[in-house]
Amino acid sequence: MNFPAHKGAEGERIAKEYLEKNGLIFLTANWSCKVGEIDLIFADGDVRVLVEVRTRSKTTFGDGDETVFIQKQKKLIRAAKYYQQKEKYWGDIRFDVVSIILDAGITPTITHIPDAFDTGSAW
Repeated sequence: MNFPAHKGAEGERIAKEYLEKNGLIFLTANWSCKVGEIDLIFADGDVRVLVEVRTRSKTTFGDGDETVFIQKQKKLIRAAKYYQQKEKYWGDIRFDVVSIILDAGITPTITHIPDAFDTGSAW
């Protein structure tokens, strides 16, 4: 496994543990379809929470959560529509972003942004 893939997998593991400790129920990881992948999927009561995890080792170009641009948001919304079809889930969906800063020898910094972006007319 190369370093970036390893870093991403570690970030997803940390995010999963963090969200579970905060009461979300883990459903699946790395759910994929032809338009993209959803890193983590949780249940928060009756709401499905689709989580984009951004892992960084440095913040030179901004925190991970600052890199979920409109193009990525649209891709996540399209993947969510496929998720609804395939899983036959028609309840509420929320998009969260978790940013993980990994710095060797230092406790990871975790930033969780619930309901990180508005789907607007795209939904």
